[in-house]
Amino acid sequence: MIRSRALTGFAAIAVAVLGVVSTTQPAAAGESGTQPVITGTSTVAYNCVEEPYPGGDTTFDVTFSAPLAVRVGSKVTLRATVKATVTIPIDVPANGVDGSVEALLSGSQSGVVTATGLTNTAIVPAGELMTLTGGTATVTPTARGVLRFTPGVLESTNWLGQHLVCTPTATPATAIFILVG
Repeated sequence: MIRSRALTGFAAIAVAVLGVVSTTQPAAAGESGTQPVITGTSTVAYNCVEEPYPGGDTTFDVTFSAPLAVRVGSKVTLRATVKATVTIPIDVPANGVDGSVEALLSGSQSGVVTATGLTNTAIVPAGELMTLTGGTATVTPTARGVLRFTPGVLESTNWLGQHLVCTPTATPATAIFILVG
């Protein structure tokens, strides 16, 4: 109980000092109330290749969200959303794109997790920006400290079966960090 209060206090201080905007979500099983959630976006420059066509450069806004403060060994759900920064040239049917995005872990632990299940839930008309939502990944923190999440490779397959692979052209900015206690 004391550790939980200390971690919550540390999280509150971090939010106050860093000016991080957070929302809440239901607490994990066995805990009461809600817990703060941190959400952040990194605009990532990518080189995208869809065989057999040549690659091209573009940017996407990759947004991650997760509980702000967690315990070592707990299962953490990372949520992902990807938004195009350039309009699309053709109409895309609802659920016409299925995608995933990597989250590179750094700080208190290193590794890579992939948020799968990204899709466009509604029709996207030509000339609009496409947003893929619903991506999730599970992370189990292994050490105390600050755990950072940075966008990595983005992949998608459209309703025509075309597979797109987008690789960052430079090291992206960290989208979010969580506190592990």
